[in-house]
Amino acid sequence: MLVRFLVVILLGANFVLAYQLYQGPGSVPVYLENKESFQELKMKNKDLIEENKRLSSEIKHLRDGDDFIKEAVRREMGYVRENEILYFFSE
Repeated sequence: MLVRFLVVILLGANFVLAYQLYQGPGSVPVYLENKESFQELKMKNKDLIEENKRLSSEIKHLRDGDDFIKEAVRREMGYVRENEILYFFSE
């Protein structure tokens, strides 16, 4: 009698654990979804790190050189020098 009761308890625990493995908050599908999201965020983080390096380099050049500042103003704001003509082409 005690053995049957123990078997029923263990089978019930087994069903609960199996349910949690496939349907609960820590289930395999949730794990796989989180793993995919983690990989996407890891790639996005890598891109942002590269962009930060590029921007840091640009900041360093802006602090150090007048030529870079002049070129940046010309490129970003469309300034032209005296006796210079600026053409805009539409695509």
